[in-house]
Amino acid sequence: MSPSLIQINLSNVNKAKRNKRPQQNKASNMIGIIALIIIVLAAAFYLYVNLKIKKIKQLKNEYSLIEKQFIEANKLSELNDKLNEKVSTLNKCKSRRINLADKWLELAKLTPENICLIGIEIVPTDKQANSQKVVINARADNSVDESAILHFLDILERNVLLTNSFKDITLSAVYSDGDEKAFSIELLGNNKNKKK
Repeated sequence: MSPSLIQINLSNVNKAKRNKRPQQNKASNMIGIIALIIIVLAAAFYLYVNLKIKKIKQLKNEYSLIEKQFIEANKLSELNDKLNEKVSTLNKCKSRRINLADKWLELAKLTPENICLIGIEIVPTDKQANSQKVVINARADNSVDESAILHFLDILERNVLLTNSFKDITLSAVYSDGDEKAFSIELLGNNKNKKK
């Protein structure tokens, strides 16, 4: 007898195998796609974090530069305030003083030839009123009569430039010093009418 072939219908098994393979392929493809998405997201996250870290470092550097500039600006501001305070103090001192440069020139022109000016002192008299007293020390030869000294005092009292700045001009002392006569004239500041 001839061997008979056993016929088995494998169509359902093959069909099941055929159906199983695409599902496995789909699953492996999905896993691959998910892994790829995770890798892309991880790379994007890494780049994002890396950029943020660089930005933070840059901001820290800029902050340290700005902080140094701020400290220097504060020092300069404090120095400027101190200088302004000193300027203000100097201006207050100047405003309390009588501007004497033009008065000294006038005084030199008014001084007679036989009288020699030897010193000028500026003495503050009243801090509340900010007034000043100016003392002119002078000498004259003994041959010069005291009337010449009084005439010099009269010249000073009649001078408009001096009388606008000084309310009182008085002869305070006359004494002999060897072969010369020494004398002092006091000029008391007139702050109401002083010229700056």
